[in-house]
Amino acid sequence: MTADYTPGDVVHIPEGPFQGMCAVVRAVDVDTARLQVHAVGRGGGAELSLRFDEVEWA
Repeated sequence: MTADYTPGDVVHIPEGPFQGMCAVVRAVDVDTARLQVHAVGRGGGAELSLRFDEVEWA
């Protein structure tokens, strides 16, 4: 599997408990298809691990 994401990319979280937050990609794990991101929203920030299919390009 390949990833279209690289560290520094900005993504949007369209669904779930972090819906509407934007996030900066910190790390990409192609083997597990997961991104480590720092999400920012009205309530502050959070470090998250999300699947590739849980984010969209911002």
